[in-house]
Amino acid sequence: MDAASMISNPDLIHYLCIAKSTTILAHHIKDSKDSSTIETLASKCLQHSPPNHSFFSHTVNNRTYTFIIQPPFVLFAIFDHNLLKSHALAFLNRIKSSLLQTLDQNATFAPFSLQPQFDSVLNETLNFYDLSSNPDSSVISPTNSRTLLVKPDEGLKKKKRIVDDGKEAALVDLSSDDNSSLPFSKINDRQKAKHIWKKHVWVVLMLDLFVCAVLFVIWLWVCSGFDCMAY
Repeated sequence: MDAASMISNPDLIHYLCIAKSTTILAHHIKDSKDSSTIETLASKCLQHSPPNHSFFSHTVNNRTYTFIIQPPFVLFAIFDHNLLKSHALAFLNRIKSSLLQTLDQNATFAPFSLQPQFDSVLNETLNFYDLSSNPDSSVISPTNSRTLLVKPDEGLKKKKRIVDDGKEAALVDLSSDDNSSLPFSKINDRQKAKHIWKKHVWVVLMLDLFVCAVLFVIWLWVCSGFDCMAY
């Protein structure tokens, strides 16, 4: 089963955006009822995007948070956990090849300035998958045929769109400013802890070497060089 058989169901895409660093240049939201919550979540995730990664994916609370990073641009998506990571990666890579390669990384972009272009690329990608899909009964299959996005020329007029009338539970408790609720901050905390542990090991080793060197110098002084070895 290829990626098309899953991505042809737009309900599996809860959120998708392209950003330059932490500035969101365009996005898609599945349900506008949760737009403020999910936009705040996306902003926090972008601020904690994992360093030194070109791809990162983490699943928590039935949601898969996925990054494709091509500095200074970031593709960030929140998928349903039923979407395989390999399929999500194929989907995002197709959007990346159609969108990111045409952008000037040194250009200055205003927030949501790429919305029409982004809508066009996303529509084309979903249409491609929809035409080439072969639904598998063992996974969630498309339940309705629907237009996911508005036309490109309407992108600047409508930043928020309704695709599904169903209610979606809150993804993360955002009532607190504590960023520890984000899955990526926990990963980064573990990486920082590992780095600090390595530094401590090196400090201990250097102290051991220093103590050994001092003892060796004292031994040479007491023995007036290597005379002690003659006895």
